[in-house]
Amino acid sequence: MTSSTLLRLSLPAILAGLVILPAQADPMVPTVVVDAATGEVIQAEEATRPWFPASTTKLMTAYVALRAVAKGQIKLETPIVASAFAAKQPPSKIGIKPGQEITLENALKLLMVKSANDVSTVVAEGIGGSTAGFARMMNQEAARLGMRESHFVNPHGLHHDNHVSSARDMALLARALLLEFPQYRDYWTIGAVQLGKRKYSNTNGLIGRYPGAMGMKTGFVCASGFNLVSAAERNGRTLIAVVFGATSGADRTLKAAQLLDQGFTSGGGGFFASGAGSGRSLAQLTASPETQAPNRRAEICGRRGPPVAEEEDAGTALAFTSNAPDRPDMVIAGGHRSGQALNVGQRVGGRIALGPRDNFDPIPVYLGRAPGSTEIARRPGEPAAPANATAFAPAAAARAGTAAPLALTGTAALRPGAAGRIGQGQAAQPRPASGASLATRAAPQPAAAAAARPAESPRVAARPASAEQGKTKAKAAADKKRATARKKETPKQGQPRS
Repeated sequence: MTSSTLLRLSLPAILAGLVILPAQADPMVPTVVVDAATGEVIQAEEATRPWFPASTTKLMTAYVALRAVAKGQIKLETPIVASAFAAKQPPSKIGIKPGQEITLENALKLLMVKSANDVSTVVAEGIGGSTAGFARMMNQEAARLGMRESHFVNPHGLHHDNHVSSARDMALLARALLLEFPQYRDYWTIGAVQLGKRKYSNTNGLIGRYPGAMGMKTGFVCASGFNLVSAAERNGRTLIAVVFGATSGADRTLKAAQLLDQGFTSGGGGFFASGAGSGRSLAQLTASPETQAPNRRAEICGRRGPPVAEEEDAGTALAFTSNAPDRPDMVIAGGHRSGQALNVGQRVGGRIALGPRDNFDPIPVYLGRAPGSTEIARRPGEPAAPANATAFAPAAAARAGTAAPLALTGTAALRPGAAGRIGQGQAAQPRPASGASLATRAAPQPAAAAAARPAESPRVAARPASAEQGKTKAKAAADKKRATARKKETPKQGQPRS
């Protein structure tokens, strides 16, 4: 047996007692790790550098949608009609056709699992009236959250030179979703959905591989490389890790697992050279000297071409071998116990092999409205309206007003109890079985309208009064004429009838 064979056979055993540490920062792979509850930055490398977010954009699409639900502007069960523009969006997509309906709830599930660009456009048009109108809403929310490097021009993240964000900004957004909407946390952790006969697995390679993984969203375009916004829970602590610009789906999955491992191990201590234990918040990270996002098309897709559409955003490939020379950006250091990253995969040179993934019972989703629904469908071009309008049913019961915007600068600025719910979702609110509808949880109900909905317009417009009077006179004359004719035809007494 050769020495190389022995090395291959013994490598897993060797790695079992080791931990993988970052040897040097890679300026082309921005990263950040933050404690979701406290907002403390544990690690940051190039975190404020502008970057093309790709499909991680859909986290903002979901955030704007859930904010609209909270404000009573739309319901999860509201059906939205697909336009021809939405139907012709490029992959990844489910192939929705113009005129088909989909509820907001099913749309959000497909956004997070399948990363469907056509569905994200349907959501944008249903809530914002148009993709341009929805982009304005996205940018308003980004400014409110303090996402300094972000500017959105579409709801899906397909490449546009002016559609940019940063690892820091996406960590801010992920934290806002976890803190403001704990009742929807299951959206980020769905392992698979089934639409008709088609089953779609989550594009996040950590789901089903990394214990405690909670999502959240992947992204890929050639200009950005492979992006991942991830979150995981361990011993009641929740961390958010963002990786931008990885060279493959497997690469971003393993990098995120290693960052999470190191973050959980550090406990806020000095495990990282940058950011650990500093007490800095995301808002306090230094702005990058770079002002434009790098376009990595030639590096990521130039030699091998773009990945296959169904695999480009999946992060589920068993292995990937880079055509470029191997970059020694990771080293192995002894003397530490290994973390959960070894369950996710292993890196040997330029090759990454991901471990086996759990099988998921898919959650059913469907096109069309919910059975028995009387909700009025939203159509593109219609302005946002109160969510209490239904076609045939009375308005829903009133609810309390929405809470003030959440400032994400640390525990002192959190809404009371918000940080405590991170990592304690089950204690704060029971979660349904995996196959149950996520809408059955205690989501805020839309507020009742201040006044009753105006009566629907008659299907036939009323005729002018003068026309009605004319018709009455004509009818009376006709009746008199018929009565006279019958009188003439009536035989006199004693005269036989014919």
